[in-house]
Formats: sequence, C-alpha cells, structure tokens
Amino acid sequence: MNRLLTLVTIAIGVIVTQGSAQDIVTGPPVGTALTPVMAYGAGGPHSGPFDGRELDVAAEIGEGPGALLFVHEITRNILPVVRGLDITANRYAIKSFKSFTLLLHADRSAAESRLKAVNGSLKLRNPMLLSLNGAEGPGNYALNRKATLSLILVNHGKVVRSVALTDVNQEDAGKLSEWVEELTGPIPSNPAELRGLVEARLPKDTESLRKLALDQGVEIQELYAQLQRVHNRTAGMQPNQMAQERRDTPRARAARPGAPGRRVESPETTQEPSANAGTPPPVQVRQGKPPEDPELNSLLRSFIRKTHEAAQVDAIFADIEKRAGVNDDLKTEAVEMFKLMLSFRDRYGSDHAQELAEGFLKAHGTSR
Repeated sequence: MNRLLTLVTIAIGVIVTQGSAQDIVTGPPVGTALTPVMAYGAGGPHSGPFDGRELDVAAEIGEGPGALLFVHEITRNILPVVRGLDITANRYAIKSFKSFTLLLHADRSAAESRLKAVNGSLKLRNPMLLSLNGAEGPGNYALNRKATLSLILVNHGKVVRSVALTDVNQEDAGKLSEWVEELTGPIPSNPAELRGLVEARLPKDTESLRKLALDQGVEIQELYAQLQRVHNRTAGMQPNQMAQERRDTPRARAARPGAPGRRVESPETTQEPSANAGTPPPVQVRQGKPPEDPELNSLLRSFIRKTHEAAQVDAIFADIEKRAGVNDDLKTEAVEMFKLMLSFRDRYGSDHAQELAEGFLKAHGTSR
C-alpha cells in the first residue's frame, strides 16, 4: 500500500512538473510601456532598408500597432512563423502596422554571418535584424530563453500581448493574422475606403514620393519576372514534355513495374490490358492564369506549397478569400489562379489545398 502511494505521488509530481514547463512566460506584462530595443542591419544580399544601420525598433513602431519577434534560435521549425509575420505585416502595413524580427545571439560576429545567409535565403520584405542586447535580449523585457520565439504585440506605446512559442507549428503561423487584426481592425473592403487609407500613407514631400514609386516599380518588375518564369516553365513546354514531367514524379517512378516496394497484383486481380495500352495518358490542358494583383500572387505562391500543414493552408486560404472579396475583378483573378493551380495537381498544392481551391471555384460558379 505504501509503495502504491509512493508511485502515485511520483506520477502526480511528474505531471505537475511537465505542466509548469509548458506554461512558459516571456516578455513584459500587458500594459508595460515600450522601452528602447536596439538592433542592427547586418547587411548581405537581401539586407533591407536598415543595412549597416543601428536603430531603436521600439521608436520605429512609435505609438502605432506593431510586433517584435525575438528569435532565440534559428531552426527550420520557426520559418512558418517568421514568414507568416512578414506576410501579415506587409498586408496590414496599410493600417500602419510595423513589425521587426530580431535574432538574439551570444557571439555578434558569428550571428552577423549567419544572419546574412538567412536573409539571403528567406528574402523577407522586412529582413531579420540583429539584436544588440546579446543572447538575453533587452534586460527589462524579461525574455525567456526556454522559448523558441518570443512575440510581443504592441499598440499606443504599450504591450498588449506577450506570447512564448516553444513547439512551433503551423497553427502558430495561422494565429498571427488574427492577433494583428485585433490591433489594427479589419482592412476595409470598400474600394473608396481602401483608396483613402493608401492616400493617407503617401509621403508628403516629392523626393520621398519619388522613392516610393521607384521602390514599388522595382517590386512590380520582380513580380513580372517571377510570373514570366512560371509562364515559361508551363506554357512554354511542349505537351509531350509536360506529360513526361507528370509521369516522372517520385510516385510515378515508384509505381512502375519492378520498382522497389511496388505491390504486384496477383493474376486473379490483374485486369487485361486494353487495346490502347501503349497510348500515353491524355495531357491535361492548362487553364487559368496567374493573378496580376501582387497580393494575390504572393498568397498563391505560398498556398501551392505541398509541404504546408492543413492549418497553415487554411490561414492562407482565408487571406485569399478576404482579398478576393474586395471587388469582382480580384474575385475573377482568384478564380483564374485556382484554375491554373488545379491544372497541375501533381505539382501545385497539397490535397487539402486542392480541395479548398475546388470549393472556391464551385462557390463562384466554376468547378473542375
């Protein structure tokens, strides 16, 4: 009996210990006033506007809505959240939202080298910056090193939410848009209201306005170049090349006679070959076209990744629906881009993403 009680006591202790380890607290309490957070643009092939500069990112956010994402350790698992915040910040910039992602480090020289490589690879619109407060971060921000990421959302110069992300997953990336919209309010769907927001954010002086136009012109040209590469890869291929590429997928290779691990049907279940057995399968005709709207184009490129989990696919699809709902032209572009995606099922989108695309087409009068 005593032994049983001892075992029960140990088990309860383990459960309590595990529960407390998961309840990690990081960052300042809600309502805390922002204090300086010094950072440095480490440079490299995709350095962004703060290349070689030291800055106070808290001052850059000012009184508006914003986010500070502190990276305690760079791993593959954090990428959906880092990319998700970058996409969300770009979308809600029209509502004056600003975000900064900062790498914490113990060795500045090594961290700068790593950061140049990471930014060059990720190509974020707001490249990651180097925190100048070492591995612990700003002393009065109470960042918990047990967290993988520490996310601090702010508004009116004060903290409104502090989140410790440990076992980072796709659901965390999906929550970002919801949290940010709580700060900024929804983006208006009325074209006149939307135009008013854009106009209010335009620089007042001629030189800054010219720089903005140049920057956006470069972004548009980069988008056109990406679209051209996609077009060359698809429309420029001969039908037999496209059919061969589809037949040469890993799944298709594994299904060929004699392939390792292929299940061989018994004579009783094998069907007789048809008279047209030597004829290649019909080539699926390419339909639709890439969207001209930069935001839809960016969302599509993310949506078609086959590696996404269902939760992240759902979050991206929600943003697509919201953008497509702004006006009929954008809805038509969304229809055409989903047609294009579904023309190449073996190449674009997970099964779940394809189901959502089919549902969108069916809901808007066109199904495949």
